[in-house]
Amino acid sequence: MCVGYKTIVMLRLLINANAKRYASFVKNDDCINRIDICLVIVKIKRMPVTSNESCSWVTLICNDEYLVGVLALIRSLKRSETIYPICVLIVENNVSSETVKQIQNEGAAIRLIEGLHPKQDAQNLAFARLSFAWTKLRAFEITDIADKCVFLDSDAIVLNNLDDIFQLEDNPDFAAVQTCICNPEKRPNYPQHWKPSNCPYTNDIRPENIDPQFRQFNSGLFLYHPSKKLFEEMLGYLNTWDLNQFPFSDQDFLNKFYKNKWKCLPSFYNSLKTFSLTHPNIWNLSKIKMIHYILAKPQ
Repeated sequence: MCVGYKTIVMLRLLINANAKRYASFVKNDDCINRIDICLVIVKIKRMPVTSNESCSWVTLICNDEYLVGVLALIRSLKRSETIYPICVLIVENNVSSETVKQIQNEGAAIRLIEGLHPKQDAQNLAFARLSFAWTKLRAFEITDIADKCVFLDSDAIVLNNLDDIFQLEDNPDFAAVQTCICNPEKRPNYPQHWKPSNCPYTNDIRPENIDPQFRQFNSGLFLYHPSKKLFEEMLGYLNTWDLNQFPFSDQDFLNKFYKNKWKCLPSFYNSLKTFSLTHPNIWNLSKIKMIHYILAKPQ
């Protein structure tokens, strides 16, 4: 079950046994030496149980360069007091054993996977690093993590608890946040229609009223249900669709695959770093649940 009263006893034992470890993620806080179990229990009771599905966070690391981001993401999830496990997909033979060990030391589950490389060579990627992003699709293939998962890019930081994303009332098959199509850096290799006048956030358009041409989600966070059958269907399209129509690799692919079949989530679930400049009206750190560091990464 995603949430249930039977987890309370387990949480009591887990928190008592690991209080010092959890405290290490909290700095300059009076609660370092004390964890109030009652508050944890209250939070669990307030969250409705909508299904018997197991749930998990999932992220991906393709090389050692993203270790810092993965560790920061894991620690931010823990600091948000998530009650759900975290699983890291690790590209075998491309990530060092030392990196794997550091991830395991954070208490995250791991799955060793192979990189995913389409048969055709995409020549129109917005960034060279996006050639690794096709591997993100393997998240759909691995069904032994949980029934329902939320994928998070490893260049993101959780500010406020995200757990309620697993309890959406209509239990959609796929959900994500509308992306910003302002192209603030005016990159010439971005789609031509990516400009402020077309961006739904500029005009404060409700999701159901967005022009289909501009209705596109950002793949830095998405809720999904793993399925080998679904993954095989994706592979079929990956090897037949013209990948040059996908400058943002996995993101564009998934937008086409889930066209008219995805639920639009509020922007605070995946607040792009650029929102602070392009759409300051929705940049409220007290409400933002996750910041996604697209483009340049923090040093």
